[in-house]
Amino acid sequence: MTEHTEDQATASGGIEDASDWRALPDNAAQVAMIAGTIWGLAFGFGIASFIGWPLLRAWSTLSLLPSLALLMALALVIVIFSIWLGYRRWKFSLWKLDDTGLHVKRGRLWRKEILIPRSRVQHLDIERGPIERHFGLATLIVHTAGTRMHALRQPGFLDADAVALRDALVPASGRGDDVL
Repeated sequence: MTEHTEDQATASGGIEDASDWRALPDNAAQVAMIAGTIWGLAFGFGIASFIGWPLLRAWSTLSLLPSLALLMALALVIVIFSIWLGYRRWKFSLWKLDDTGLHVKRGRLWRKEILIPRSRVQHLDIERGPIERHFGLATLIVHTAGTRMHALRQPGFLDADAVALRDALVPASGRGDDVL
């Protein structure tokens, strides 16, 4: 996988010159792991409380402290697994833009390849949450026409790349260049 910077997005005529697959920036790994931590904490402590508490009551022969330690260990394992999943999600996400449209590859074990032809693009959104803004990242949302899955939501783009992709994917008739 290749690492890229904001300068590569605008160098030599724009983002469309990229003929090979691009990896998401390193900052996106940190954001993915932070998101994994947040979801892991919520899910891990939810599992520990809703599933573990009845088990704790059933195992009344154990004292309270070892039982709570066991539940905390379960929650910690879930948090660590969620962080690892966030990292893997980042590591195996690639994208490229060519004359056909936007291509996105995700996953390693279950590979998902997405092509959004330029002709199918309805409109595009860019989201920047507080954590993404801190790391200079954005989420690109591409809304498409006539499909069951009507939008592609891809987090982890550099802010400049997301803006350049948005501008490159907007259909020429939708840009408003002809409006006085």
